[in-house]
Amino acid sequence: MWLIWGLFALAGAVQVLSLVTTVPQLLDEAGGMLPFDLRPFGYSYGEAQAYLARLTEDGLALYLGPQRQLELIAPLFLAAAFVTGFRAWLPPVASLALSLVAIAGAVANYAENAMIARILTETVTEGDVALASTLTQVKLLSVVLCLAALALLAWRAVSVRPAPRRRRRRAGH
Repeated sequence: MWLIWGLFALAGAVQVLSLVTTVPQLLDEAGGMLPFDLRPFGYSYGEAQAYLARLTEDGLALYLGPQRQLELIAPLFLAAAFVTGFRAWLPPVASLALSLVAIAGAVANYAENAMIARILTETVTEGDVALASTLTQVKLLSVVLCLAALALLAWRAVSVRPAPRRRRRRAGH
């Protein structure tokens, strides 16, 4: 049990570190525009070009440096936490199905990070941006599905408690 919560704590700590350090700086370095990986509904080629036009050299260095380093470890911790939790709290078939969702999310996250690095450093096509945008959406959908499954498990755990045992009276008393 401690392993599960430890993995969630590590994943959360990495996300919080990103949200309080690199993300605010990236917002400043891009004129307030959200970084690619924080756009839950994706982005168009035009939006990507607008972001690139506003992103400063310091912002580019930050995105490709510290932010990318954080993005290397966060998906691993999060997927490991989900898989470990699902294996502990669900029957095998449900655990496998949701674990595959979590792993697919991590794979999409790593592929998204590679595509974003490409967008930031190379001339890309509309198809490249569409792929990166789709990967962002798949990553976020996976996280939402896994979190919803855990929320449902938690709800079931607290709402389906056994009724308190009543004391039986002994005959003659």
